[in-house]
Amino acid sequence: MCVCRLPGTTLLNDHLDAQTSARLLKRAAANLGSTEKLAARLDVQPGELAPWLAGKAFPPQPVFEAALELILDAHCAAASRDAGKPRLLVADSEDGCRVLARILGDEFVLVPVHTLTDALDLVQAAAVVKGRALGAVVCGQHFEGSQMFQFLECMKAYAPTRSLPFICCRARPTRLTGGALAAMREACEALGAVAYIDLPEIERRAGAEAAAVEFRDAVRAATRFEPKQRALRILVVDDNPDAAHTLTMLLKMAGHDVHKASGGEQALALGAELRPQAAILDIGMQGMSGYELAERMRRESWGRSVVLIAVTGWGAAEDVARAQASGFDHHFRKPVMVERVLEVLPK
Repeated sequence: MCVCRLPGTTLLNDHLDAQTSARLLKRAAANLGSTEKLAARLDVQPGELAPWLAGKAFPPQPVFEAALELILDAHCAAASRDAGKPRLLVADSEDGCRVLARILGDEFVLVPVHTLTDALDLVQAAAVVKGRALGAVVCGQHFEGSQMFQFLECMKAYAPTRSLPFICCRARPTRLTGGALAAMREACEALGAVAYIDLPEIERRAGAEAAAVEFRDAVRAATRFEPKQRALRILVVDDNPDAAHTLTMLLKMAGHDVHKASGGEQALALGAELRPQAAILDIGMQGMSGYELAERMRRESWGRSVVLIAVTGWGAAEDVARAQASGFDHHFRKPVMVERVLEVLPK
């Protein structure tokens, strides 16, 4: 198991140990400026802190919970103002955290971490003590010397943190090529991440604002989704692998059985095999367009009752009219919040 446990320590609820609590208490003291200020905030005597800070004993549960709250709220300008906002653990270098904070804005409470130990301490403590005290984790590709995968693996291997949404991203440009980035995306998906979002690549292709919108929408959705009682078979068709990957993972997180195809012929073959209840198609694909694909799907016995949804960059009135004539039930222009797509799926 990846979560740190030191031999010979006493575990709290068989999950947290005294060494973990000591590291978190030291972080809380550093945020406040001194151990004396921490003692005052926790309403304990400074002498009581000594064995807890030394990792020789675990503090009482209420004291530990209060210290955790101090850490999670340390970066709020005003805790009362930010009450109710989703908390995000943002794991990256200092520069990477600044980039992500600028993109995410003030919709979330951000808890930045720069080391794997700090990240694991916080997610396991928040999960065990406060349930979903964290809404999601956002982790940069080069977190503490390329530890993103290790962090993700640890979270998914540990039962209390397994369900916490984990979003992988590349916040700053690197020298990775398209093939390497595609492999990165597939690895994140295989390990259980909600998505891998390549901000520099989206910005290069569609502009900084489009990259920011897509990233914020994915993070927003990750903190809000609750699995649906009825899982639908959904086919996502898009020749842009990043767009297909992100939408697929968000729909999976919403509780659906989702499969993706990169083009028309593959989509038709998958459709015949899976008999999906809904299909989400891009329009401007290479080879077979979304219009042609929709028409061909409607001619198949399995495609007559499929809810067809266009999610495309083409949004003029004539584009919408052509989509309707081709058999689409709904038309959304990119970027679209995934909640709007969920609203039109079969009930």
